[in-house]
Amino acid sequence: MKSVRLVVMMAAVAVAVPTVFGQHMFGGGPRDYGSADMAKIFGKNDAFTATAEMSISDGQSPQPMEMEASYAFLKGNLRLEMDMSSMKGAQIPPQAAAQMKQMGIDRMINIYRSDKKLSYMIYPGQEAYCVLTPPTKQGDQPEEKAPKIEITELGKETVDGHPCVKNKVTFTTDDGSHHEITAWNATDLNDFPVKTQMQEGRSIITTRFRDVKLSGPAASEFDPPSNYKKYSSIQEMMMSSMQHMMPPGSGNN
Repeated sequence: MKSVRLVVMMAAVAVAVPTVFGQHMFGGGPRDYGSADMAKIFGKNDAFTATAEMSISDGQSPQPMEMEASYAFLKGNLRLEMDMSSMKGAQIPPQAAAQMKQMGIDRMINIYRSDKKLSYMIYPGQEAYCVLTPPTKQGDQPEEKAPKIEITELGKETVDGHPCVKNKVTFTTDDGSHHEITAWNATDLNDFPVKTQMQEGRSIITTRFRDVKLSGPAASEFDPPSNYKKYSSIQEMMMSSMQHMMPPGSGNN
């Protein structure tokens, strides 16, 4: 039973971590990465590739949760690739990396297609993927308005050898809620944000980019491989993975 519980926990981690790292690092929720609010952070760059070092500190754990990810961005479409087994942190069990690899969820690719208004969640270890679509607008529910964006310059600093303008970017949504992110925009990289930081509740989320290349990745990078199996939901894909790991007859206990 202990092994089964660990499998379930790792499946949950595999689904949750991309949301925490991929969405929250740029303003507290899923957004259209091709829209004006993202342009305020990425500067004039509509295409790039980079490696991101990300950490989440809650002030209570002895060390933050950390991991690396590869980013590719092309005209509003974003590809985020992570090796889940590289996660570090006090709450990550030592056997987690081996368990995730056995399940085929150690590598995960999350692709957001702003042109199609959907996301792909891909697991190369399973040769599988599923499509995620936003909720359908109900009845007379009003269209979501673009947030109001304010940028305040806080000063000039050097980050990893790059001269930067330190900016506070404030997003105010139609319901009056605020999200703030601090961005260090490198003047020698066309204002690319080599570092971002934001607070979400008690957690501080910090991202540092390196190996930044301001050139467009191939368009094919933003589609799932044609030979991968398509599942109707994340839950179905995870259940299939867990069933392959469990010994015969264990589902009847």
